[in-house]
Amino acid sequence: MIPLLAFGLPAAPEWTFIGVLALILFGPKKLPDIARAAAKILSEFQKAKEEFQRELLQVPKLPEIKQPQERRVHATSPLPPADKIGNPSFTSET
Repeated sequence: MIPLLAFGLPAAPEWTFIGVLALILFGPKKLPDIARAAAKILSEFQKAKEEFQRELLQVPKLPEIKQPQERRVHATSPLPPADKIGNPSFTSET
């Protein structure tokens, strides 16, 4: 399969053919309206692209996340063994 733009953009003879074909299909009264609508679409697309680029450039950098300092936890009472958890007869004094 040959890519669409492999041969470049249309030259003057191709644009002439496209213009005549559009004139035949849409008529001379409808052609200016179609051109105006296409220009509006292209300008809106350009504005959206510029706004997106502005937003990307104005985004502040994320703050640097620092590693938390190591803290030592002092247990006041030892944890019960795994087999005693949930046993009501177990007390922390055993």
